[in-house]
Amino acid sequence: MKSWHRYAITLVGGIAVGLGGAWGLTRGGLGDGAIRNGPWTTSLGYGTKATDPLTRAMVARSGLLALPAKETLYWMARTDASGARLDGNCRYRLSGKPLDARWWSVTVYDAKGYLVANPANIWSVNGANVPLDDKGEWHVTIAPDRPADGAWLPGIKGQPFDLTLRMYNPGEGVRAAPSAVALPAIVKEGC
Repeated sequence: MKSWHRYAITLVGGIAVGLGGAWGLTRGGLGDGAIRNGPWTTSLGYGTKATDPLTRAMVARSGLLALPAKETLYWMARTDASGARLDGNCRYRLSGKPLDARWWSVTVYDAKGYLVANPANIWSVNGANVPLDDKGEWHVTIAPDRPADGAWLPGIKGQPFDLTLRMYNPGEGVRAAPSAVALPAIVKEGC
């Protein structure tokens, strides 16, 4: 074998190993943020130049056009309150008090980070369209079938899903101690 063949094979092999390794490292998406709060994770580095290269690569791969934390905090959840993977065949209760942000929303994505078509054309709820109960709390049902009443997000039948909570213009207390903020509870009610 000629020496340039060996160099070419080594070069192609090195590129393949490098790209494969990079793809594997960033496969986890944004679910492994440095800050944890129950089932939710985030990073104050999303959308900034100061963040590490791996986080920037995960943000780029997820397709998130991230704003800095003073403008938006992005919380991701892949599990419920008990630590079990979110399952599109199950029924969950997402609930909490009003969040300290100018505006917030919760969106359902498939495990690859994409919106999934559903007959109701509902992908998200927000603080403006979820009413408060007598105790000042809001509640959303996440399930494949629409409940008889109340706010609803369609689950993804037959597959796991992720939730993204976006807090636009979060309050100073949220940015100062994000791991101590009262975030929405995700409780499985049944499958």
